[in-house]
Amino acid sequence: MTESEQCRPLRAGVFTLVCASLSAIGHAVSSGHDVPVGGLLLGVAVVFAVAWVLAGRRYGPGMLTAWMLWGQLALHVTFSYAQGAAHTDHSGAVLVQDPMPAWAMISMHVAMALVSAWWLHLGENALFAFLAFMALSLIPLLLVIGAVPTARATPSARFAATNQRPRTRPPYLRHSRVLRGPPPVLAA
Repeated sequence: MTESEQCRPLRAGVFTLVCASLSAIGHAVSSGHDVPVGGLLLGVAVVFAVAWVLAGRRYGPGMLTAWMLWGQLALHVTFSYAQGAAHTDHSGAVLVQDPMPAWAMISMHVAMALVSAWWLHLGENALFAFLAFMALSLIPLLLVIGAVPTARATPSARFAATNQRPRTRPPYLRHSRVLRGPPPVLAA
């Protein structure tokens, strides 16, 4: 397992949150109309599904920007379709601002993609640096307080005293099982 595998839900969720929220805000401001909740939920579901698949490994800023541009395009199409459907039903709330031209809306989506890709790249680097720091800081601390078992010489069974009580486990290990030795050999 890579370091990214344990953080997959977090990474996919943050990518979806950043991409969808910035796209919805930019789309609503650019078009002059609110994004319907159904369109927002559909867009979030699509972006999260793709982000879950892609979150299995780390990407550089170039690939992250490409995926963010894809997410912005997918959300633009979804939001435009949802707004068109809402306006035919006359249920869309109108903002106080006039809509921008199409080129301005697309350029706003591109700008949002570039800024959020840069932001996500820095955040991901900071997250993995923090996790590496915590791992390097906690291992010596756990060794000092005795939470991590260390290799000890075990006395031979023939020298063990018979009147000794069995060693009790510390409270934090009482629900654990110790399985030592090679795996059982199955007969063919």
